[in-house]
Amino acid sequence: MHKDSRQQHILDKLNFDRKVSLISLSQELEVSYDSIRRDVIELQERGMLKKVHGGVIANSFIPMNVRREIGIDSTEIEIIAAKAQKLFEDGQTILMDGGTTNIYVAEQIPKSFEGTIITNNPRLALSLIEHPNTEVILLGGSFHKRYQITAGSDVIERISSLRVDTYFMGVVGISVNEGLTLRDYEETMMKRQMIQKAAKIVVCAGSEKLGIVANHRICDYADIDTLITNYQQDSALLQDWRGRNVEVL
Repeated sequence: MHKDSRQQHILDKLNFDRKVSLISLSQELEVSYDSIRRDVIELQERGMLKKVHGGVIANSFIPMNVRREIGIDSTEIEIIAAKAQKLFEDGQTILMDGGTTNIYVAEQIPKSFEGTIITNNPRLALSLIEHPNTEVILLGGSFHKRYQITAGSDVIERISSLRVDTYFMGVVGISVNEGLTLRDYEETMMKRQMIQKAAKIVVCAGSEKLGIVANHRICDYADIDTLITNYQQDSALLQDWRGRNVEVL
């Protein structure tokens, strides 16, 4: 079965069952578990579902408090979001782009934060609706439904006039040797421009993104300033990521 047909089947299944196991999808479609896992990761990046332990659920973004209520394991996300909060200081202008990880980070920003958040991620902007002291600037442009972001010439033009303190960059994969990568060419070009407008580049990446290489390369690993993971800072699993002038949290 072609990839597009498999992915449509997964989405159709979720419309009825709301939660489906990867094993059952693999058996039902008669394809390998790894093929289903790759399909699910791509659909998650497009904002069409959410990968959970051993399966998928229909909602691509579920607020942290709701995740706890319905029993979804949020340990990895909570660790990353908590570490990221140390980088928010009053008076800063911060750019945050697409991806669910950045939404969770933004959701945990203290409501007392006095600064500016610039984003092309509508859901991220909405997550800050109850932050009275935070100015939120949504970069307007064409709505890229596949990745749930605004994109296009209007966004590119607005980026060209920006100067930000910190840029939280979402990625599909991050590799010490192959750098930071995405699957979409247009979004890759946009991120390259965002990098040029920031004094500091931060990437939040869970364990599923470390060592992964996608189609389009954004930049070298050494071009970023800070990598935030769910591992403990002294973990042996981060040995290859330390150094290269990158702070690893």
